Amino acid sequence: VRWMMYWIVFALFMAAETFTDLLISWFPFYYEVKMAFVIWLLSPYTRGASLLYRRFVHPTLTRKEK
Repeated sequence: VRWMMYWIVFALFMAAETFTDLLISWFPFYYEVKMAFVIWLLSPYTRGASLLYRRFVHPTLTRKEK
């Protein structure tokens, strides 16, 4: 379940990043912040992907299920 949450959140991040990368990639430390975000998602200590999935993705999917 943990990996499912990670891959769903990561896929949404990559889809959003495809469009926003051209606009914000010129910010200083953009790639470092992006790498830190992916590590935060993946880390078993912070459980970032589970947090984002339970707070944003699951409620959205539940509302649209009907």
